[in-house]
Amino acid sequence: MFKMLSGVLALGLLAAVPAVPAAALDLPGPLVSSEWLAAHQDEVLVLDVRNDDTSYKEGGHLIGAVPLDFRKARGTTTERGVEITDMNLPPEAFSALMRSAGVNDDTAVVLTHRGRGPDDAGYAAYVYWQLKYYGHDKVAILDGGTTKWVAENREVWGEDEAAQTGNFKARPARREFLADTAQMEALQTRKDAGILDARFFSFYVGLEKRPNIAKAGHIPGATLFPFDANFAANGTYRLKEELARAYAAVGLGPQQAVAAYCNTAHVSAISWFVMHELLGYRDVMLYDGSMLAWSKHGLPVETQLR
Repeated sequence: MFKMLSGVLALGLLAAVPAVPAAALDLPGPLVSSEWLAAHQDEVLVLDVRNDDTSYKEGGHLIGAVPLDFRKARGTTTERGVEITDMNLPPEAFSALMRSAGVNDDTAVVLTHRGRGPDDAGYAAYVYWQLKYYGHDKVAILDGGTTKWVAENREVWGEDEAAQTGNFKARPARREFLADTAQMEALQTRKDAGILDARFFSFYVGLEKRPNIAKAGHIPGATLFPFDANFAANGTYRLKEELARAYAAVGLGPQQAVAAYCNTAHVSAISWFVMHELLGYRDVMLYDGSMLAWSKHGLPVETQLR
């Protein structure tokens, strides 16, 4: 089922523990290609971010890629007396999660995902945002994920990968990367700011909603830019020039303060990644509570298309 390495080398991989990546390695940018990763795989720690219990082994994964359960990367917090699930972890919990995955303070991390579609890319983008939020800049995403890697006939593996315990410790949070509900309300009154709704059209206009979202519709004043529009047909991110034109076309430019949201910040992390990391917008926030928090607080929504 999987493309295995043969003989002694394959036996060695069964017991292998991913090597500690070289601290001096410089990642080429927020995205790395499969070609680059194939040449530097022994110098980075690959984390395979998924939200299920079986596909990592059954579908195969990059050799040496340590599994990271996305469900463990989310927690519960209280905002304005209301309990909100699917939120960013506090620093101690996030540090423990990264240590369990083998991340050190100086580790160059490459995040991959199943790559079945744009939704999978959100798992990697959210963990990328978390690492950057807690001050870890040596991180990149594998463009196209594991599906592209497999399509190129590169080696995959179907066994568990063990991880050495790392020494990762969250640095002071970059609060400028995070928007809470009060900040979202304030943005609505600013002419120099924009709010991006990363969901599909049917959610934006109130035709659909997730069961955990109390109200259908969107945050008043939000601009629609669905998360899947960031990707080409092969699952890779579109060229920067194309993305820059598309964001400008909907009125979201680098001179603005922009906050992105979806239902639980999972796919809007893609929007944050594109604007802040790929396009270089300076003032971009992720509304971690997203529609889950907004609707739980009973705040108003709209359904008309802007």
